[in-house]
Amino acid sequence: METVYIIGTSKNIDTIKSRHNFLLTIIGTLKQGQSNSQYSTYIQMSLDYYKTVYYDRAPQDYQLAILSNPNNFDLNEFYCNSLVTAIKRFCGEQIEEIKSLKKETAKAKRITKVTETIKSAKNELQTKCSTASSYSTALAELEKLDCRLRKNGADLF
Repeated sequence: METVYIIGTSKNIDTIKSRHNFLLTIIGTLKQGQSNSQYSTYIQMSLDYYKTVYYDRAPQDYQLAILSNPNNFDLNEFYCNSLVTAIKRFCGEQIEEIKSLKKETAKAKRITKVTETIKSAKNELQTKCSTASSYSTALAELEKLDCRLRKNGADLF
């Protein structure tokens, strides 16, 4: 549940990639376990434990969905959408930081860093999410964001 939460909420692309890779190694176990008659009991125990450890945050719908029915959870779609959401969060944070920078060279360097991160996310989308139903939309969103940053740069801020 923690891994799925991090994929769904992080703004760090490298963290999301590594958590996705980890999730790929354990999703098969969940899928196999779903046929066990005790599966719902184990899931409830896991949820209770999660609520104890993370008492200040309620489980998200996507966390519950992957646990309750891993065979029908579209991990590829979830990952695709999470990458786009992460980039938007990352860019929002970076834009605020860029606004506070005084030197134009510092702003330019930061914009370059942001566009490189967008490029990394686009590569990840193209490599791992091309079969997701939202792939075209996701890629277009990243392209548009990248284009705006490259074209307008500091004028965005």
